[in-house]
Amino acid sequence: MLIIKDEIKLRPMRDDKQDYLLMEKWRSDEEVLKFYGGRDDFYDFQKVVQTYKPRILGKEPLFPCIFSYQNIEIGYLQYYALNQLPLHIREMYSLEKTEDVYGIDLFIGETQYWNQGIGTKVLSAVINYIFTGLQAVKIVIDANINNLRAIRCYEKCGFVKIKLLPSHELYEGKYQDCWLMAIERNKSLH
Repeated sequence: MLIIKDEIKLRPMRDDKQDYLLMEKWRSDEEVLKFYGGRDDFYDFQKVVQTYKPRILGKEPLFPCIFSYQNIEIGYLQYYALNQLPLHIREMYSLEKTEDVYGIDLFIGETQYWNQGIGTKVLSAVINYIFTGLQAVKIVIDANINNLRAIRCYEKCGFVKIKLLPSHELYEGKYQDCWLMAIERNKSLH
């Protein structure tokens, strides 16, 4: 277990059928896909294994996690050190320095848990973990400019918009603008 705080638990994703089935459920849910990946990018079991197994086994520099609320697994989060990403991906963030900078992506896959402040609790706990446990100096997240609920959650946790990333994310056949949002260690919530 990586984090246990405020009824939130975050654990590494496992190379097992149960975790893959959870991801298949979430990554094929049309409501979830409206905000994460796009409704034209659903995942069947084979695509889930193909995508997430290399991350789980450490063959890609992303750390995939499952988070739970009140002992019910409800979402996915991954974090990564920007310096460990390939150069062409690091350059997409348009940052001068990427040393000790981490990125985060997350979604709540169980839609009945949306709009209850749970994302804010998860993100706050992960921010603290990355700053204190991994000694990051900055954490970034790229939010689609149309995902207002996510942007509000990130702002509640202390992230600020630092740069518009034009045509940053392919979403439902069109490149969409995203906000690059960041929080620095000395400005985080504890």
